[in-house]
Amino acid sequence: MLAAAVAGAAVYYRALTYFFSQDDFLDLARARGLAPRLGGPWRLLSHQAIFDLMRPWAGLNPVPYHMVSLASHATCAVLLARFLTRWVSRPAALVAAVFFAVHPALFDAVYWISAAGDGLALLFALGTLELALRADRWRWLAIPMFTASLLAKESTVMLPAVLALSVWPRRAAAGASGNDRRERPTASWALTLALAAISLGYLIAFAAEDAFGVRDRLPGAAPYAFGLGTHIVANALTYLGWTASFALPTVQSFTDAVDPLVHPWAVGALVLWLAGLASRSLRRRGWLAGGATWLLFLLPVVPLRNHTYHYYLYAPLVGAARCVAASTDALLSLGRGRNLPRGRHADAERRDRGSRGAWIVAAAGALLLTLNGALLVRKIEAMPFVITDLRAEPVIDRARIARNVQQSLAHAELPTGVELIFWSPVASTLGAHGERLVEPAPGETYWERNVREALLDGLAVRVMLPNVAAVRFVREFQPTLHDARYAVYRPDGGVRVATTEEVASVLRAMRPGP
Repeated sequence: MLAAAVAGAAVYYRALTYFFSQDDFLDLARARGLAPRLGGPWRLLSHQAIFDLMRPWAGLNPVPYHMVSLASHATCAVLLARFLTRWVSRPAALVAAVFFAVHPALFDAVYWISAAGDGLALLFALGTLELALRADRWRWLAIPMFTASLLAKESTVMLPAVLALSVWPRRAAAGASGNDRRERPTASWALTLALAAISLGYLIAFAAEDAFGVRDRLPGAAPYAFGLGTHIVANALTYLGWTASFALPTVQSFTDAVDPLVHPWAVGALVLWLAGLASRSLRRRGWLAGGATWLLFLLPVVPLRNHTYHYYLYAPLVGAARCVAASTDALLSLGRGRNLPRGRHADAERRDRGSRGAWIVAAAGALLLTLNGALLVRKIEAMPFVITDLRAEPVIDRARIARNVQQSLAHAELPTGVELIFWSPVASTLGAHGERLVEPAPGETYWERNVREALLDGLAVRVMLPNVAAVRFVREFQPTLHDARYAVYRPDGGVRVATTEEVASVLRAMRPGP
């Protein structure tokens, strides 16, 4: 368990070096009273409570916030490793937990503070499974644990079905052994049904309140619009392809959109999983349950018409890890010629089954996975986007832009209550490929929009600098009569602050003569 946590931290530790990005500033603004607070329970824990607790002492230091994300991710790896040892040997659980901990699809979930809800939701979900599979009265603590998971994010709403997949084989094995009196199938199913009732109630309330404003938009126009259509197949194949294609030589793109390049990997993974169903050894080790878990956790996001994000795989990868554990354990057992133990003493026998050779193979596999994950994460961080100062990964790019803006404005002597007018004579004259245009583009360019969205239309500036009263973005310089300041910016977020007269004098000096 510790090795899995260390692997995840070793791959993703550089998240601690990055600034806030995009929606992070909205969460900070809610905590400061600059934006409306969340009105319902939806993501209340991850988007409101954590920022309320941390803002008074962490302020605008992003490191503590990133530490929460990194710590929750490492803890998920620990709980997953513990969960897997119920069905497979410890060496196999190590490989599978490391597979989850270092998977590159989880990049945004760890690097983006606003995506911490995925890690927290899964952490509480795995805690729910750990409690629910106990044979004593402590199992009922799974109810508040699952509630906390849903308050972090709705991504684990299908957890009761995942629990049922875990309860039924264990109870069936206990019944077959005939000698484990502590196993109480009735209590286990009662708890599963109680969790299912919570999940159903949450879904009904979520739909009734229209939590993400889907009904207020034109059909299909809302960011979280969902429905039936061919996009479901495209989304599912993309998610499955991202799950299977995690090696450095095979990962070609990090774009959060339907990706036909990975569809062949998805087809191959599906064929392999279906073929594995014919193996009794794999089925006993959780092969069927792993595939079903992957699908169940993915169900809430597959119908989305406008969102296909890598980090939506955070919970589904638990199912993929279970398949990795089953196949690894089956391979490690080939040389020993021993079948999966069943019955009351299964856990003890599995612990004893971790031979030196199995541990050597598992350690080598875990190290290779960790090295692969570290190289891929570094590649994601460093990949430029058209202009060498920008990054292709949006979370990284906009964190860098926000940091540049913050550092530039920190050196400017801004009076209290000032209005900042953001204007870029450079960004407005760049084409889609970074080429210089003769005249400013007729509409907002990507480079202007990128900075504006990185600063959340100026809300991020007000969070970073409380003495700034208002922020607006313009595409043309216009002299102002009031005491405003122009923030003349580059596409990478570098800023120079000047008065209207100072900007006008520079433009006059640059104007060509007769």
